[in-house]
Amino acid sequence: MKESGKHRRLGQKRFTPYLLLLPSILVFAVFTYYPFVRSILLAFSVTDKQGNFVKWVGFSNFMRLLQRSSFWQVISNTVAFALMVCIGTLIPACLLALICIRERKGSRVYQTMYSITMSIASVPASAMFLFILRKDGLLNRFFGTEIAWLQTTQTALSSVAGVTIWLGIGSSFLFLLVGFRNIPEELLESALIDGAGPMRRIIHIIFPIASPQMFFVLFLNITYSFKAFGQIKLLTRGGPAMASETLVYSIYKEAMLNGRFETACAYAIILFLIIFIVTRIQFLLEKKVVFYK
Repeated sequence: MKESGKHRRLGQKRFTPYLLLLPSILVFAVFTYYPFVRSILLAFSVTDKQGNFVKWVGFSNFMRLLQRSSFWQVISNTVAFALMVCIGTLIPACLLALICIRERKGSRVYQTMYSITMSIASVPASAMFLFILRKDGLLNRFFGTEIAWLQTTQTALSSVAGVTIWLGIGSSFLFLLVGFRNIPEELLESALIDGAGPMRRIIHIIFPIASPQMFFVLFLNITYSFKAFGQIKLLTRGGPAMASETLVYSIYKEAMLNGRFETACAYAIILFLIIFIVTRIQFLLEKKVVFYK
């Protein structure tokens, strides 16, 4: 009896972790895994206006997309948008983190000012910039110009990227500031004694030691830029003439506005593959450019 009771308790302990994980697994299965699998199936089929399966068509949806000139414009917009957001966020965040690397009187006030954008959602931020970027908005009044930033094909994408950069600088600044401040003070003092100037200390000491944090920020910004949607929908709706339409907005437009769920799912699979390839390249480069202690 004692042995059977002992085995029963061991069995209960063995299954307890799985029972605790079961709610999370069910949530992931319903809201992540099932939609993902269904999207793959619908990408190879024809659907009705409600997104229900009608018939299999194989790779026809993908072939039709590849033959569209608009598809390649969307790809070009997505890549350009991602590059602008990543570079435009990383460089200012690095500069701000370098400015605040040492604790000074009043530095916490500046840190709060620099990072406050992370507390603002994309929807209210886009509503604010909608007034700033109008033809009679604050930006044109400041520069004395009359540019329709959001209605001009040459400036629409970069304007939306600017809003996205503004939203992302706060969190990037905080991550980099933590990395920069974790650098041993003795290293910087030794370099200063050896005659290393500010730029040499930044390039040869601060950046290499803080490279894990910089890589993490770059990874977050790339992923965030590929998934940006709210600011595009509110500011330009992908226009004018598809000048600011990215893959995420194309998914929304095809599914919710045009009722072509199979095309939207094909776009989603292509976006997934692009993010997967970019992520793989990032982690391959990590071994060469990121230095861990």
